[in-house]
Amino acid sequence: MTRGLGPLLLSGAVGLGGCGDAPAPPSEIDEVSAIGAASGPLDREAELGPFLSRHWRLPVPSQGPPPEGLSDAETSLDPATCGACHPLQYAQWRTSLHAGAYSPGFAGQLIEGDLAEPFQLRSCQTCHAPLEEQQPYGATLAPNPGYDPALRAGGIVCAACHVRAHRHFGPPRRDGLPPLPDPLPHGGFSERGEYLESRFCAECHQFFGDAGVNGKPIENTYAEWRRSPQAAAGRHCQDCHMPDRAHLWRGIHDPETVRSAVDVELLAVDLDGETLRASLVLRNRDVGHAFPTYVTPRVFLSIYQTDAAGREIADSRTEGTIGRQIDLASGSEEFDTRVLPGESAKIDYALPRAAGAESLVARVVVDPDFHYQGVFDYLLATLRDPQALQTIEEARRRTSESSYVLAEVLRRLPRVVR
Repeated sequence: MTRGLGPLLLSGAVGLGGCGDAPAPPSEIDEVSAIGAASGPLDREAELGPFLSRHWRLPVPSQGPPPEGLSDAETSLDPATCGACHPLQYAQWRTSLHAGAYSPGFAGQLIEGDLAEPFQLRSCQTCHAPLEEQQPYGATLAPNPGYDPALRAGGIVCAACHVRAHRHFGPPRRDGLPPLPDPLPHGGFSERGEYLESRFCAECHQFFGDAGVNGKPIENTYAEWRRSPQAAAGRHCQDCHMPDRAHLWRGIHDPETVRSAVDVELLAVDLDGETLRASLVLRNRDVGHAFPTYVTPRVFLSIYQTDAAGREIADSRTEGTIGRQIDLASGSEEFDTRVLPGESAKIDYALPRAAGAESLVARVVVDPDFHYQGVFDYLLATLRDPQALQTIEEARRRTSESSYVLAEVLRRLPRVVR
């Protein structure tokens, strides 16, 4: 099944930078940080192995008739029901992007437009709402009699990872835990070590068999991890995104997660002369894949002068962009300045000291939903269905609030002696 770019694959309407004005090519970013073409597409079955190749048939097949002797609660796919016995995991999941995978920005596009067509809708949901019970249409594209709209709204629910044909699966139990009850609820569970390995995440975070653009699939996180120092050291996705098995999956939307793995430094080269010289360096110290890994975020680096009141002085700014921009219409990559593990991006500053300048400021801003904001602006100008418009308006509001300042460094300038 061919996957497109979520939440929207525009048929040649815009490049990936969003609708309207795209950022200028980031020529100030050192070329050393650009990511070259990969060696080729990964083979799904060889990477996942027999168990995960079966486990991640998407959409996940219908659970079918429940086994005899199990209660309604034991066979329920509702996350809240799971939470009755797993309250900590449920509370964590509710705050996660997995719980929000069926977001307004995704859902609105399934109401009107190309993605509302049954085949596209079913295809797009394979990662965003992967259970067969979440699909409005079945494999033949006829209405699905087992469809549960409330379950669909839950996005990537507990059962998406843990339940197959009413059998429950999970990671091996940790040492020192109290004994399990007897008899076990829902017939017990099968322990699988794959739950602790990066390949468990690969089905949705790697486009297998896809040559991609410039040799890199649009979703290439697992391949990036495989080539990382973290992989060589035996560290997996779960170590950072599920610390202590927490069901949080924090990533680029969370400032503290990013700050724990990315370093920012302002190197002041010369602040004494008439021309101010400095460098802003962002280092991918401990992100186990490219930063950012996906094509939709942008990271903006800037250096500028401010006056005594802290206001930016006009025409004193130098900036650069970290990210990957693709023109889907032409199938070309416009730039890729993402930062691989252990590497750095840098912008150099060399501008005259402005009259009244008191400080030099370096700032790094992360916009996790940069691409989506442009997409939603386009949809708001073209959609007609009232429900679709209302849903996309909510998505546009949310994405406008997701940007944050990752780091800001201020250097006082020496006083000018006249």
